[in-house]
Amino acid sequence: MEKTVKLHAYDPKNPATQAKPVEGAALELAMKDAQIEEERSRSLEHLKTIVQLREGLKQEQAKTAEMGKKNADLENKVNELVTLEAKELAKKNTEFEEAKNQSLAQLKLIEQLKDELKQEQAKLAEMERKASESATLDARVRELSNAIIKITEIAAAAKAV
Repeated sequence: MEKTVKLHAYDPKNPATQAKPVEGAALELAMKDAQIEEERSRSLEHLKTIVQLREGLKQEQAKTAEMGKKNADLENKVNELVTLEAKELAKKNTEFEEAKNQSLAQLKLIEQLKDELKQEQAKLAEMERKASESATLDARVRELSNAIIKITEIAAAAKAV
C-alpha cells in the first residue's frame, strides 16, 4: 500500500517547473511528511500484525501445553491399561496352567480307570467262562446222577426179582 507522489522533472525551458527555492523546499517537506505518514501507517499495520501474531503464538503455545498434558494423561492411562492387562494375562496364564495340569491328571486317572476296567472285564469274562464250565459240569453231574439213579433202580429191581 505504497503511495507514490509523481513530480514533474525540472525543465529549465519550462517556466512552470522553475519554482522558487522556498516552494521547492515546501514541496519537498510535504513529500517527506507524506512519506513519514505512509511509513507510520505501515508501521502501525506491522505493529498490529505483530500483536496479532504474538496473541496467536500465545494461543498456540497454550494449546500445545494443553495437548501435551492430555497426551501425558493418555500415556498414563495406556500404561495403566497395559499393566492391568499384563496382570490379567498372567492370571489367565496361571489359571490355564492349573486347568492344563488338572486335565493331565484327569487324563492319567481316565487311563488308569480304563486299565482297571479292562482287567475287570477280563476277570468277568473269566468268571463267565468258569460259570459256563460250571454250568456244563453241573449239567453233566445231573446227567450222571440221573444215570446212577437209573442204574440203582435197575439194580434194585434186579435184586428184587
